[in-house]
Amino acid sequence: MTDLPRPVFQHQGPASNCKIDGKELGWKTCTAYSMAMGIDAFTGGRQRPTGCKIRELTGDTTDGLTLRQVADVAQSRYGIRVAVRSGGTTIPPTKAARLARAGRGFVLQGNAGVLVGTASQSTGGPVNHAIWVQAVRGGTDDVPDRVLVYDPAADGRRGLAKGPQWWPWSRLLAFAADLRLDDAGTRRLGAGRFYAAFLPPRGSSTDTPADVTPVPQGTLAEMPLHLVRGGVPTNPLPLRLRAVPPEGRRVNVRRKTDSLSKESIVDLLAKGDLFIAYQQTTRGVQPDGAVSRAWFGNREATEWVHSSGVTRDGGQRGAGLDVDPDAGPPVDVVEDDDTVPGSEDLPDEIREDDLAPEEPGDVDTPSAETDLDAPVAGEPEEGDIPEA
Repeated sequence: MTDLPRPVFQHQGPASNCKIDGKELGWKTCTAYSMAMGIDAFTGGRQRPTGCKIRELTGDTTDGLTLRQVADVAQSRYGIRVAVRSGGTTIPPTKAARLARAGRGFVLQGNAGVLVGTASQSTGGPVNHAIWVQAVRGGTDDVPDRVLVYDPAADGRRGLAKGPQWWPWSRLLAFAADLRLDDAGTRRLGAGRFYAAFLPPRGSSTDTPADVTPVPQGTLAEMPLHLVRGGVPTNPLPLRLRAVPPEGRRVNVRRKTDSLSKESIVDLLAKGDLFIAYQQTTRGVQPDGAVSRAWFGNREATEWVHSSGVTRDGGQRGAGLDVDPDAGPPVDVVEDDDTVPGSEDLPDEIREDDLAPEEPGDVDTPSAETDLDAPVAGEPEEGDIPEA
């Protein structure tokens, strides 16, 4: 089991806790606060944005947020590639448990109605909500006994849950299964699948290979670009790409470009996942069905995707950059063995609900605009976290 450093707990409420452009968004920002705690954990506190800062960076100050919105911020602003598993790529809880044991925390969407009356209750009623899942313990590989949850709504008001808690795994399953998929709240996700956003294996984006040349970028970035031998910077720099695998498959992310072996795969991209490329090379292997040897890499040259599996952000979905239409799907994608059958008709994205109708009104005194660059107060919890 890989231990993930504990983050500073951040609470989203009250509404005035996050004020942007005159709009009080605290109760509409649980997904952003959950991702902020995930970034804190993943980087071991080296990057510790507030949830309100994540919210600002989405550019959305209207409704609740989606997993993909905060995942895009994690990569474009903090260099952390996040895999979103929703819609047709929903992930089974057993696989999510195994990833959590390997140190891959995740933001999970669910509905807080199932928490009412339990020690984990943080809202007044059934609202779609998001939490940060930090770790699991006990039980079996597939079915843990307990799960460490950071619920940004758990700030102790009215004597309800406060701070991080160890939930029973069964409670997490119920929370995830009760996610409402329509505005009427009548269609639920159901058991056996998660809408979640997984951070990558810790350290995967920090171990730069020896076969690279550091290239200073001046004001373009805080870190130099590590060009692989034969690589050139992308144009534009960086280049935003989206994964476009065929239905039921995902795009391989590899640690190098000279092999199509299973051992070189470090992660997988679901349809629509963002991959920000800083360099490209045409010296890699050419998969069957592709028409070039072009690969796109991250800043550190530690993660690569073949051009057949991606398209430029804003381009035509489902059409790779260099696929031979007569050769069938490109080879450098995988048949999914961890997506849930029958999920093809699920919505790709779900927004969190506004928790405000279930919460007491804020004080009437007007609040100032949030200092979006202020440091997060507090320290990670070092002692025992209570059982819920």
